[in-house]
Amino acid sequence: MTAASLNSSRTTRIWMVLLVALALLSFLAMRRSMGKAMNMKSETTAGGSLSRLKPGDEAKVVLEVTAVSAASVKGTVLEKQSETVYRRTGNTVKIAFDTATPVVMGKASDIHEGAVVHITAKMGNDHVLRAGQIVVLTGYVTVKVQ
Repeated sequence: MTAASLNSSRTTRIWMVLLVALALLSFLAMRRSMGKAMNMKSETTAGGSLSRLKPGDEAKVVLEVTAVSAASVKGTVLEKQSETVYRRTGNTVKIAFDTATPVVMGKASDIHEGAVVHITAKMGNDHVLRAGQIVVLTGYVTVKVQ
């Protein structure tokens, strides 16, 4: 064998080892990410525990909207049964918001009676929940009838 063919064969082996190592690292990183994603849980604040919030506490609530005004939304608190199914709890809550509140997966006009929304809010010093973000879930989830 010539020196050129030995050098070419060695270079090929080095590249193959590097590609296998890269594939292995990619697989391990993907596996770790998927494991973390599977362990993530969507936590919401239960309707009964809203009264125990202190000023500055954050609440995450899924609501079926029953009334909307220019400054607030009122609705029935929903409890998660699965990723796409919620059931009514019977508890109601009123949350203040304004035109500066970001609306995700929809627009402000999608917040109407019958809509399903996920609201992240903070308890104010005056014991009023103020929305920091509203996510429109209408069309993505269903409400289970009791």
